[in-house]
Amino acid sequence: MPRVRITAPPTTPAAVSRLRFALVGTLFSLVWSSAFIAGKVGMAASGPLTLLSLRFLLAGLLVWPIARLRAGTPGGVQGAGAPGRPERAPKAQQLRDGLVALLAGLLNNAVYLGLAFVGMRTVPAGLTTIVVSTSPLVTSALAALALRERLGWRAAAGLAAGFAGVVWIMRARALSGSADLHGVALILLGTVALSVSTLLYRKIAGRLDPWRIALIQLPASGLVLLPLAWWREGLAVLPSAAFFGSLLYLAVVVSIGTTLMLLWLVRHGGASRASSFHLLNPLFGTLLAVLLLGEHIPLSDLLGALPIMAGLGLVLQPRRA
Repeated sequence: MPRVRITAPPTTPAAVSRLRFALVGTLFSLVWSSAFIAGKVGMAASGPLTLLSLRFLLAGLLVWPIARLRAGTPGGVQGAGAPGRPERAPKAQQLRDGLVALLAGLLNNAVYLGLAFVGMRTVPAGLTTIVVSTSPLVTSALAALALRERLGWRAAAGLAAGFAGVVWIMRARALSGSADLHGVALILLGTVALSVSTLLYRKIAGRLDPWRIALIQLPASGLVLLPLAWWREGLAVLPSAAFFGSLLYLAVVVSIGTTLMLLWLVRHGGASRASSFHLLNPLFGTLLAVLLLGEHIPLSDLLGALPIMAGLGLVLQPRRA
């Protein structure tokens, strides 16, 4: 008699309100944007690859005991929002999910941030932000093609309006500074890697526990960057309170916090809607620079915030049946 494998139906994420989704996404953008300021502080005492490698290794070390504790609790490895799954996925599927999580993490941490931080040494911050903020547009196009996520006219118009606001805000900064084409190319390649990583999250966000995903991604990214940091920068660090404060903030708040929030956003809203919150990054980056560095906000920044907010509202508008 042939053996019959009984598998559980896929788990559907619990519905969340638009307000809750928007609040989590806004917090995600705020924390993500703060990484640039913390990164500048840390890079004053070390190279970009050295800082990133230490950041991810420290974050992975902090995540490990939490992931182990969750693995020992009922439903701890079954994915957020799926505490009642009847049985574990087959070993082959677990292996595939782990490999996808690893690839997504390397693209998001090692490739995107590695290229962006290296490129930022010779490219103005304004131009860097413009390039990175095109990620929602790239993600939406790839999601429509690869994941067949429907991109209606509201979402398309919203992304276009948001991107226009980003360009408006950062235009003056980009035009006033010099731009190194090699650095711009590195940041652009990193932005594409960020978009691909966001789409890969969609495949695993509902099947793996977010802490387990972080446990896979963070130390692997640090280990990949470690030999590159030794080769290019000699792992040189000038110890200081500012450096260690920057490293701790990047490891705990940014690396762990944004990873968990991004997984939650992709699971509950799809890759395109999750990526749309990157359009807020220039706005928050400017505000944080004013509050922490004493920079002046030009009127163009305030005017550019209007289409960003309007575009975000269109993207978050629920689809009609």
